[in-house]
Amino acid sequence: MRIAGLLLLGLLSATALAFYGYQLHRLDGALNTYKTAAAQYHARTEAIHRLSDMEAAFNRYLLDANSANLGLMQSDKQRIEQLGQWDDDAKHDQLLQNLVAAEQKWYGQAVQPIIEERRKLAAGQGLPEDFLAKYRAAPQDLQLINTEMATENEHHQAQQALEQTEAQLHWLWLPYPLAGLLIISVIALGVSAMKSVNHLKQAAESEGDAEEDDAKEPHDEHEETK
Repeated sequence: MRIAGLLLLGLLSATALAFYGYQLHRLDGALNTYKTAAAQYHARTEAIHRLSDMEAAFNRYLLDANSANLGLMQSDKQRIEQLGQWDDDAKHDQLLQNLVAAEQKWYGQAVQPIIEERRKLAAGQGLPEDFLAKYRAAPQDLQLINTEMATENEHHQAQQALEQTEAQLHWLWLPYPLAGLLIISVIALGVSAMKSVNHLKQAAESEGDAEEDDAKEPHDEHEETK
């Protein structure tokens, strides 16, 4: 009965440890997902801000024809494209790749042609109507607001998933007593098994001695008769 109880205790402890290990595996998965989402969030956010700065520098250049604004645009452009090739996660981040593609398309189809037109105009003078018409006709909407909203939403979802998984694991101390119970159960089972073996051995030796005594008694009686 005692052995059966110890076996049951060990089984329950091992089952509880296995279940808790599964929960820790879930937590590790949620943590890795959040780390990836956080890295994507920072890369996307930087790309959005850089693209917004490019737009601002582009508009300033149209107004004052200051070549320093072109240098700022080139710096932001290079950084955005670097972010898109930063690592494997960045290369597989579809939203970030869409941002890079939108920047390249906007720069090639809208920015460069208008910059060339602006260079032909004298600095410090008003912009002619035909130039402004070309500017208005060029594609300008880079969908930055929608991209920023999608970025915030994905990051928030990953953060919520991590918090929910952590909330299900309040009892972080639980594996220690369970492991202790399992170790105690194994030791107790080993001691009980050794005692049982010793008892069986002693019983077998006692039975052997009794058989020898029984065998000696008829022989002694026969000797007495003679």
